[in-house]
Amino acid sequence: MGTAQPTHLHALLALPPTPLILIYDLRYPPSSLRFPSSSPYAGCGIETLRVPLTPARPRQIRLISPDFPWALDIGDVRGGREGVTCLEVITTLHSALQRRLTDTEWGAAGEDKRASLLRSRNSRLATVEKPRVRFADEVRGHEQRDSTLLRVDWLGPCVNFWGLVKDEEFVKRRRIPGEEERPETWVVKFLS
Repeated sequence: MGTAQPTHLHALLALPPTPLILIYDLRYPPSSLRFPSSSPYAGCGIETLRVPLTPARPRQIRLISPDFPWALDIGDVRGGREGVTCLEVITTLHSALQRRLTDTEWGAAGEDKRASLLRSRNSRLATVEKPRVRFADEVRGHEQRDSTLLRVDWLGPCVNFWGLVKDEEFVKRRRIPGEEERPETWVVKFLS
């Protein structure tokens, strides 16, 4: 088995020294992503992210984080030569975090995490415009917001994408013993 070459991540998704390259709150769709005036990409749109994640153009990667218990596998859906793009990383991350929290995930959360999930959900519902769900009693004029717990609530107040990093020690600790080697793995970092 040969020695792996260091992988250089595109600056768009690399953990920034300062200033931030992009600002993205994962409670909102990727189209809400913006580039601050201090960013070299200021004034650009989301299409700027349609670039390969790394010069090696991997066809598949895995995202993990100390801030959530899931592993997200991303494959090059187009089968083209560009491999996984920065845009695919952002859209997959957003999509995965918009899924409903499962019964198993709720059951695995301790009491402190459950309280945090409920606080995060309430904060999200207060700040993010959600479609209203109509119930059978709408005849009486009652509407309620969809109060479903989402995976993004697991992040607590740290819902802003910060960047990706390589952390082989964390990857080793996260890997299930006996599990086969996975594709190139990146660790996602978040900010509040």
